[in-house]
Amino acid sequence: MPYFDMHSHMLCGVDDGAKTPEEMFSMLEMAYEDGTRALCLTPHYSPYLFGDTYEKSLRAFEQLQRYVAEKHPDMRLFLGHELGYHHGCLEALENGSCRTLAGSRYVLVDFPEGVDFFEIQAAMDRLMGAGYTPILAHTERYRSLFKRIDWIEEFMDRGGVVQMNASSVQGSWGLAVKRQWKKLFRLGLVHILSTDGHNLTTRPPKMSACAEYLKKHCSPEGIRMLTWENACRVMRNERI
Repeated sequence: MPYFDMHSHMLCGVDDGAKTPEEMFSMLEMAYEDGTRALCLTPHYSPYLFGDTYEKSLRAFEQLQRYVAEKHPDMRLFLGHELGYHHGCLEALENGSCRTLAGSRYVLVDFPEGVDFFEIQAAMDRLMGAGYTPILAHTERYRSLFKRIDWIEEFMDRGGVVQMNASSVQGSWGLAVKRQWKKLFRLGLVHILSTDGHNLTTRPPKMSACAEYLKKHCSPEGIRMLTWENACRVMRNERI
C-alpha cells in the first residue's frame, strides 16, 4: 500500500527543513524507500521567521521535479505552503503569496504549540468565512486542545480537516502528545496522517512510523483513507 505524505519540509534552502540539494534528494530517497509515492511539499509561510519563501520554494520544487523525473517517475509531487497563522495572512492567501495545497481551497495551518484555544478557534472561523477549508497541522501537539475534544468534533463537522504526524504515536513529541494522538485516533478524529519531515535524523520523512499501530487498530480500508485517499481528495479539491 503506497503512502501520500501531504506535509513535508523537504524543499531545500527555504525554511527549517532540508538545507542543501543533497539533503533534499536524500530525504526523497528515504521517503521513496519507505513506500511514499506522492508528496505535497509544504514549506512554512511565516514571513516573520523565514521571509518571503514563494520564489525560493518554487525553484527548489522545480529542482526536485527534475530529480524525480529522472530517478522515480512513479512519484507524484505537489506544492503548497504551511501557513503560520498571523495577522494579514488572509491577504497573503488571496494574492497568492501563500499557496494553498495544489491550488485547491485547502490550507494547511500551523500555530505555536502554546497557542491559546480561542486563537485557534477564531483563526479557523476566519479561514472558513473566507471560503477556505483549513487543515489543522499536527493537531495532536496543541495542548490547548487536549481538553477540547468537543471543539475538534465540531470543527470536523463544519468541514475542517485534522492532520496528525505519523511519528507522534512513537512519542517523538513526548508522552502527552502520544496520548493525545492515540485518543484522537480511537475517537475517529483524524483525516490525514503525514510525516512533517524536516531532515534525515530527528524528523525523517517516514510514514511507516505509525504502520504497526495502524495495522493493529485499523482496517486496510481505513489505513488507505488516512495515508493515501484523503490526501488525494485534497489535491483534487474534493470534500473529505
